[in-house]
Amino acid sequence: MKPSAAPRDAERTRAKGAVTTVTATEEQDTGRQGRPGWTRRGFWQGPVGSVYVATLVLSVGRGAWYACWALFFLRSVELSPAQFGVGITAAGLVGMVAGMPVGYLADRIGPREVLMAVAAVQGLATMSLALVHNFWTAMLATTVVVTAEKASPGIRIAVLSGLTDGPDRLKSISNCHVIKEIGAVAGSVIGIVVLTLDNRPGYVGMVLVCGAASLAFAALIARVPHVESLRERQVTRKMLVLRDRPFLVLTVLNGVLALNWGVLDAGLPVWITSHTQAPPWTMGVLLAFNGVVIVLLLNRFTQAATTVRGAGRMSALAGIALAVSCLVFATTDGATAGTVIALLFVAATVHTLGELFFVAGGYGLSVGMTREDAHGEYQGMFGVGEGAAMMLAPGLLTALLAGWGSPGWVLLAGLFLASGAGLLYTSRWSIRLEQRRGTTAAKELQPVD
Repeated sequence: MKPSAAPRDAERTRAKGAVTTVTATEEQDTGRQGRPGWTRRGFWQGPVGSVYVATLVLSVGRGAWYACWALFFLRSVELSPAQFGVGITAAGLVGMVAGMPVGYLADRIGPREVLMAVAAVQGLATMSLALVHNFWTAMLATTVVVTAEKASPGIRIAVLSGLTDGPDRLKSISNCHVIKEIGAVAGSVIGIVVLTLDNRPGYVGMVLVCGAASLAFAALIARVPHVESLRERQVTRKMLVLRDRPFLVLTVLNGVLALNWGVLDAGLPVWITSHTQAPPWTMGVLLAFNGVVIVLLLNRFTQAATTVRGAGRMSALAGIALAVSCLVFATTDGATAGTVIALLFVAATVHTLGELFFVAGGYGLSVGMTREDAHGEYQGMFGVGEGAAMMLAPGLLTALLAGWGSPGWVLLAGLFLASGAGLLYTSRWSIRLEQRRGTTAAKELQPVD
């Protein structure tokens, strides 16, 4: 006899009702105080609040890790630069392709449970790095860590999607992005302390703290309500995303736009040192400015991306703004010190605007174009494009900007502009297909005479 779904439906309704109540309270508090929601106590309460707390803890650990992981491998594990580069690249490739299968597994057996398991594995693998002393063991442990890290964001979105619906869904995802940025900044302070010590005990302590953050994340996620899986619904199906052509195109084009994340991190430092007279401190100020603006304004931008149509427009605007910023960056080639600083800040401001459009549009499209029962596998596939961009960005941008100079910026502007326009078309393509499916379904439901 098939078990009744009523208790599970009631539990899910209560969870979503709690999320809606917390979100409404958060918006009222924000409106009264004129402060971001994450500064209010109510923001951290309820089912989604547990995800926020867990994300903050995890991002503090990851911020510390990325501030000094390179020197940990080079000085503490004593890998050569070539070994470090090969190991990280290999780990990135494995992690990139593993995201979608792990996401499908989350849909099958439950995203909360898989997210807990992935975080626990990541924590233990991170801690094991304190014991490695050669290339092969370091690469094995790093591959596990990176694979878990790449899989986690998509599964976390699947958890949030199971707990929320409507505009609250995109809002909760945007909130997690903001929290991740805040936690990473806090974690980087820990990393600075470790780099100042620059000794084996300091690096090992950092590794243990980062691993503990992942284990704490898993424990906190255990407090989140269960999200119903395909197995509980007795649904058997193959992967859907590989047959969803608009979503595959979205993954590729959004991946091209994701190169903008590498502009400030990798491309601009090379450009400033090789083609401008700007002082070294300029880069730090630009990065700090970018981070602060993203934290303060991202939630406002995502409000315009709650539909596929709106998210498509945001992505097109991202392409335009990022292209303009590239052209302004190109004008700094050979400019005098005073002029170059002003131009760099103008370009960074436009770039940050483009990044806000990009993140909001990307979340809106990836969530809006996802099948309701397949958030894990769809978000896993979506992460492939962004993962590939982040892996290719350092080498590609160095070649374009340091090697080609201003023409490299022009080419990059063309890529951003074309990708933004392509995403606008893809959003409309997806809408047309959904309308056709709806028409077909309506015809199938009509009675036969």
